[in-house]
Amino acid sequence: MQMNPRLSGLRCLRCEALLPPADYPEGCPHCLAAGHPASLECHYDAAPGDAMELPVWQPVTLGEGATPCLEADALAKTEGVGQLWLKCESANPTGSHKDRMAAQLVSRARLAGAQRVAAASSGNAGVSLAAYCAAAGLRADIAITRNCPPLQREAMQRFGAHLTAFDDSLARWPHVADLCRNQGAFAGTNYLNPPVGTHPYGVEGYKPIAQEILDACGLPTDIVVPTARGDLLWGILLGWQHLLRAGRIPRLPRLHAVEPYARLARARSAGDARGLWEGSTDQYSIAGGTVTLQALEALRRSGGSPVDVSDAAAAQAQQRLERMGMATELSSAAALAAVTRLRRAGQLDAESSVVLIHTSDGRRG
Repeated sequence: MQMNPRLSGLRCLRCEALLPPADYPEGCPHCLAAGHPASLECHYDAAPGDAMELPVWQPVTLGEGATPCLEADALAKTEGVGQLWLKCESANPTGSHKDRMAAQLVSRARLAGAQRVAAASSGNAGVSLAAYCAAAGLRADIAITRNCPPLQREAMQRFGAHLTAFDDSLARWPHVADLCRNQGAFAGTNYLNPPVGTHPYGVEGYKPIAQEILDACGLPTDIVVPTARGDLLWGILLGWQHLLRAGRIPRLPRLHAVEPYARLARARSAGDARGLWEGSTDQYSIAGGTVTLQALEALRRSGGSPVDVSDAAAAQAQQRLERMGMATELSSAAALAAVTRLRRAGQLDAESSVVLIHTSDGRRG
């Protein structure tokens, strides 16, 4: 395991400052000082054959990645689109896409000499970080909410995580900030409010999803991604940007962000990602009232749209998938409901080729 020597720097999404390779858990320091938290994008020197680069070579692994992409002709016909695939991230070791990020992030933590990783999560991220910390021999400190689903809580504990419960989501962040700023913990999630994305080295772990989709489906017109603060959305975009720069594809697919209530649309209208747009939802994996600049930037660069999906619509989609033998948590099933909304809005049609990112299965949902 070692850091990629071709990692040359990190560029701010907002001010475009280029920073040397290092750990920036709070994003761009210049923008943070100006009151505009902003994520950073990794840059690499050219590689032989222009391979898709990741920050850590030979990371700690539990077998993440290379997940199935299933063609769903019946769903495509029902939804009125040309082709539709289900990218089954539930096939990752702990049952969600978060394993891809955890492999890179926890590996970087160990290389940086950290003994513990701190995170705020009541769901899949906490389970994944707990598992990968166990594999790496690191302590995982997870701040959860008191209403954390019991199966999520139990999974974290089985992997040896140390849990601290708080009354609400935002109350967890000062605790994680203290662990990271004052007690030597490596940041496994955002802890700022307004937020930035997760550590950019971790988010890079999502890039291979683009190559896997291209290999299985060709170049789709649209990809539908359940989204909270945009790590997965942004990471998938980074992968497609690499393929575009390498001349492997002629255009980017449009990335659409699925939310339980309108956040990104309101942030985009306001021209500012720093607001708070609260709502009530059972889609706990994509809940919360905040957005990030990286999510807005992924939509802008790809030409995609935010799509809000109600719990009722997500539950109907979940039942449809179950009748096909596909178990998904509610937040994941919302991607199918979003296709219906995009079709009715005229953003998808009979010529569209669409990939749904099934972020997690129903084992803990």
